Amino acid sequence: MGYAVLSAFRNGLFLSLLLMSVACAQSPPIHARKAIGDYDFTQHGLQAVHLRYPNLTGNGLTVSIKEQPFDTTDIDFRGRVVPTPDANNPFTDHANVMTTLLGGAGNTAATSRGVAWGSRLVSSSFSRLFPDTLPELRSLKVSVQNHSYGVDIESFYGPEARAYDEQAMLEPSLIHVFSSGNSGLDGATDGPLPGPFATLTGEFKQAKNTLVVGGVTRQNVLESQSSRGPTADGRIKPELVAYGNNGTSESAALVSGTALLLQQRYRNRHGVLPSSAWVKACLVATTQDVGLPGPDHETGFGSLNALGAVTVADRAQYHTGTLTGSAPQSITLTVAPHTARLNIALSWIDPPASADAPKQLQNDLDLWVEHLETGTLIRPWVLSSALHPDSVRLPARRGIDRVNTVEQVSVSQPAAGTYRVWVQGTYLNSLQPYALAYSLDSAMTWFSPTAGAMLRAGEVQPIRWQWLGDATATGSLSVQFEGETGWQSIAEEVRLADNLVWWNAPDQNRTARVRLVTGTGTYLSDFFTLTRPTHLSVLLNCTEADDGLNQVAVTWNKQPGVVAYQLYRLGAAYLEPVRQTADTVAFLSPADSSYVAVAPLQNGRPTIPSFLIDYSKQGVGCYVANWLSRLPVADTARLDLTLSTRWNLTAISLERATEAGFEHLQTIRPTSGQLVHSFTDRPTAIGPVRYRLRLQTATGESILTSEETVYIVGPDEQVVFPNPVVAGNPVSVLVADEEVVGTWITADGRRGSSALLSGGIKHMPTMNLPPGLHILQLKTPTGQVRMARVLIR
Repeated sequence: MGYAVLSAFRNGLFLSLLLMSVACAQSPPIHARKAIGDYDFTQHGLQAVHLRYPNLTGNGLTVSIKEQPFDTTDIDFRGRVVPTPDANNPFTDHANVMTTLLGGAGNTAATSRGVAWGSRLVSSSFSRLFPDTLPELRSLKVSVQNHSYGVDIESFYGPEARAYDEQAMLEPSLIHVFSSGNSGLDGATDGPLPGPFATLTGEFKQAKNTLVVGGVTRQNVLESQSSRGPTADGRIKPELVAYGNNGTSESAALVSGTALLLQQRYRNRHGVLPSSAWVKACLVATTQDVGLPGPDHETGFGSLNALGAVTVADRAQYHTGTLTGSAPQSITLTVAPHTARLNIALSWIDPPASADAPKQLQNDLDLWVEHLETGTLIRPWVLSSALHPDSVRLPARRGIDRVNTVEQVSVSQPAAGTYRVWVQGTYLNSLQPYALAYSLDSAMTWFSPTAGAMLRAGEVQPIRWQWLGDATATGSLSVQFEGETGWQSIAEEVRLADNLVWWNAPDQNRTARVRLVTGTGTYLSDFFTLTRPTHLSVLLNCTEADDGLNQVAVTWNKQPGVVAYQLYRLGAAYLEPVRQTADTVAFLSPADSSYVAVAPLQNGRPTIPSFLIDYSKQGVGCYVANWLSRLPVADTARLDLTLSTRWNLTAISLERATEAGFEHLQTIRPTSGQLVHSFTDRPTAIGPVRYRLRLQTATGESILTSEETVYIVGPDEQVVFPNPVVAGNPVSVLVADEEVVGTWITADGRRGSSALLSGGIKHMPTMNLPPGLHILQLKTPTGQVRMARVLIR
């Protein structure tokens, strides 16, 4: 999905004017690429978060999607859209997908559920690149704003970046999340950093107090098009990466949704929202390493680990404080034996720098960790901030950071014992709040499947985990189905550091678990459910029947081994359970919502619901799925009927219109299994003839279909109208043949233009014909010729 692009070339003169006078700046023209993609919420532990923390939905929080509007009528945003003037403009697919990933309710289908599916949704316009005003954001109660757009590559700290940094100081609980851009292959061929580096799309992405997100593939490998850092002063941007099926737009949306869940968990415990620095600390303290060991200028501190971040927040593995001078502050923590990784992140909101400053960091904080048993000091990871092609490719080393507002200490296979985490203000211009977060990780963590997971049977499914043990280790993956004692192999010689195996799941409704066996241990997943897809269709929709019959019925495919199904309707915002049934047919009350879905029950729990359908818009009427004449013009009327169901139906009668009303022509009795019927009539009248069907039910209802009209012409006849015709206007021709060749002949016998005429009502052009009497010759495929006189005016 490409990020939305603000396409403009800001040359040096424009930038100079912009720096001298922000008020004179005008936003460049906007273009958004169409957003199409499939999404895998097993990646980053997002599905596991939904299952382990079902009450974390973003409820009570508001996210703003700053770009072009999303569709406020989308049923996946139902009941949660906060109206704004920006939302009144035409929506785009790109904005709709971003909003779905962020906060889709999952009403349309299970795959349309976003990360923070309980959040309120606000549309904001990116026609202005500067931040929205604080009064506006505060009035809407926005705590996260997603920015999935960019301009040209801009490598400087400008007035827009400064404005975002200043807003973060004024509103610490508001976090702005930006996509890094899709210009990783469009780097400059000159300048200090040719190639993919320093390709962030917009100077506003150089801000210190925002969060910038790059893109990775489903295999957690950096996307080649993903824009990357460093910033103009050598800082790490993006801070992290996430899956983007078609670009970094999606990556940013997933991180914005995770930020909402973190905010909700903190608010539930403390009664207030956390600072954006706290959110960044939780995210950075739990990332999965990607690419070079430690942070780098391409993937930041690593790949999003939503499960880890939410777990850190849930276990209160964090600390906040304020530095007032050079005196250090510290916390202690205990590392248990066999811990695979200790990961600590420090983050703070830094005052804005002047737009032309060579270095943006204003308040310099330092992080280090001390192992109390040995006295060993562990410094954070640092990267070279030199803007040189060789420097930006150097791996991270331990040292003292003098450029970033986020610092990370990570230790693989840490020694057990007590650690003291130190924070010190090396250089402070003012009081400086900060946030610490830490994770204590085991060697193996399942991302999918986890307890409650539902995988689609008969499809290739991802099995995901986080491995923090030996990077060269391998293992075997197998599955065990409930009720069986043996294990079936899925894959052998699995490289554990890949964290992923694709499994061709059997086409069965089963309960199962998987097992990963390594040289150092065996890791069992929770039990999960395999479920076949359910396809819902409409049997009959008699809500508008003339006799007052008010009945709707839907049906679905019977699932092997399933004894009951859960029926849903669309409520004010989400799907609501209606009732359970053992049948595969359900009769609905038209007073309920016309939107309906169904899910099989396995082990007493609903599984994946079918796609939501609107029964009023499925093309199915009262018993009638299709009713039409085979040819609109013919010498014999041939009419076809397709029934949606024959339930309770006893007779079908064909009726033809006369001057006195409709007369009965014939009656058939529908037989078991037969849903398609044909009727034939050869009336003596020439011209339009109207037909309808009368359906009789066993309970006494009489249902009339709509009318179908057939223009009856004799086998050797034709009708031409209008006649006379104004020169230049076509004449309409009715003949029984499906195709004829029409040729104009003047009154004195000269042949004019010819045309192949087809369709029910055929049209012969009269262009370039002089006024007067003309002959229209009609020649059939069998060579039969007919003539009609036409007066041209």
